[in-house]
Amino acid sequence: MSEHQFESSEGTGGTVDAAASSDWTIGKGKPPVEYQFPKGRSGNPAGRPRRSGAPGDRLRGSNEPTRQMILDEAYRPVEMREGDTVHNLSMNQAVFRALGMAALNGNQRAQERWAAMVQAAEYEQKRAQLAIFNVIERDEQERAAKRRERLGTEDGHDPYAEDIIIDQRSGSVVIRAVGDGDET
Repeated sequence: MSEHQFESSEGTGGTVDAAASSDWTIGKGKPPVEYQFPKGRSGNPAGRPRRSGAPGDRLRGSNEPTRQMILDEAYRPVEMREGDTVHNLSMNQAVFRALGMAALNGNQRAQERWAAMVQAAEYEQKRAQLAIFNVIERDEQERAAKRRERLGTEDGHDPYAEDIIIDQRSGSVVIRAVGDGDET
């Protein structure tokens, strides 16, 4: 058998007897050692570029310029005329206003779309208010328990409970100043 000159993966050159490397079989996906890429060098240098940042650090497509152009356009100020009045609004506000006006003028599709948008917005607002209410309620219960423990009231009565008014329907919270009968 013949000897082959090669660059090993450790970067040192040398000669190897082909019979001595009997554990290496040349075949599909296993080129001869002298034709292999050296360690650290890609087999496809002009291939797909590496991702920047850690995987999952951004939403898919967040670095796409089209998304940014859409958002820039949505918030671009435009002039909108209503009769003799000129309003400076964002593109989003102008489109919503135009949709609302079309709904007012009897456009059935605009009315349906407007109703769906308002209903979705109210639903999301209510969810957010309930989430805040639940956090406030939980925190207030914890603070009341600590106050009862600190004041030594074993009957469970919280002397400051009257100062916190929570409307469970709307999720609004009013805290009166301590010692005052006024709401703040």
